[in-house]
Amino acid sequence: MSKVEIISLVVTLVCVASFSVVFTILFRNYYVTNIDAVKKGREDLDLIENAIYEERENRNRGRKTLRLVGRVSEYVILGAISAFFLFSLISRFMGNNLPLGKYSMMVIATDSMSLKNSNNTYLEEYDLNNQFNAYDIIGISPYESQNDVQLYDVVAYKDNSNTIIVHRIRAIETRDGEIVYHTRGDKNAIDDDNNRYGAYLTYDRIIGHYNGNRIQDLGIFVIFVQSNAGIITIVSIVYCLLMYDRFNNKYAKAVAERTEALRNQTGFDPSKADISEFKIHYRESLEYGGNQYVYENGTYVCTLCEGETPLFQTPVAETPEPQPESQPKGKRSSRPKLPKEEKPKKKKEYDSFLDHLDDTEEIL
Repeated sequence: MSKVEIISLVVTLVCVASFSVVFTILFRNYYVTNIDAVKKGREDLDLIENAIYEERENRNRGRKTLRLVGRVSEYVILGAISAFFLFSLISRFMGNNLPLGKYSMMVIATDSMSLKNSNNTYLEEYDLNNQFNAYDIIGISPYESQNDVQLYDVVAYKDNSNTIIVHRIRAIETRDGEIVYHTRGDKNAIDDDNNRYGAYLTYDRIIGHYNGNRIQDLGIFVIFVQSNAGIITIVSIVYCLLMYDRFNNKYAKAVAERTEALRNQTGFDPSKADISEFKIHYRESLEYGGNQYVYENGTYVCTLCEGETPLFQTPVAETPEPQPESQPKGKRSSRPKLPKEEKPKKKKEYDSFLDHLDDTEEIL
């Protein structure tokens, strides 16, 4: 890998790490909030309804099997994605050549072997039809010795920049007592001489020959996964799935414990109970300034002063104060004060009313 590729890969890994940290914080806060709501009983009605639903679902063997298959499939897909990503990443570091024991798999990045150029008459003359396309994955087998190399073999070799090229041997000759090779892509009209390896190709640069094994078009996914964008995408997907599974298991555990507690406390049977039989009331007490402000179902109920025992109930309406009893007959302690609404509007009328009252007492 070049310095630019190494720097690019490091930047990519930093981006993945940053995304992972942010995602973890957000995801954790979301699940912690939900788990806290379950433990404090804010989701009790939903938990009871869910328990009733699951009890009915468990009676259906088909649905139970389907859930199990879905769970297994999830892990299989996750394993396949991880294996494919590992294959692609190793292939990138190996120059798109992934050794598999004695053999190797190689991703084709160009279309230089996809078509037959009319200038390459030997292709038709010898009926050479083992072409392949860009993004194909092909199998490469090593040679046992240099004597096994044949004219018109499709070989994989390393060029001057250590990039792996897969082209056909067009000619074999001897230079200074050494067997050398000239290669060319079937789609090209000129040899690789001076472009890839100088004047000719030597045996020590040849990795192996194309053995005819080919997987069409799958290499496009390998090329994508090898890219920085692909690395970010795959790592993010795998990480998200693992984090989801981890936090979801914690949430499921909290739900199971709370549901079991509700069953023990209330004695309800999910196989017989109906959700319409349950009602839920939320009550809370807000403390401020030495007082407690009581709410029920989000509605204000009452205020309890400091030292009072909280009573989570709607206060009784205040009763009107009792009216004073009438004075005994024949005795007057003072002039009565009339209610405001009964007081005469004019002062003369009011004085006349008091004089009349005094005369009545004297007569009695």
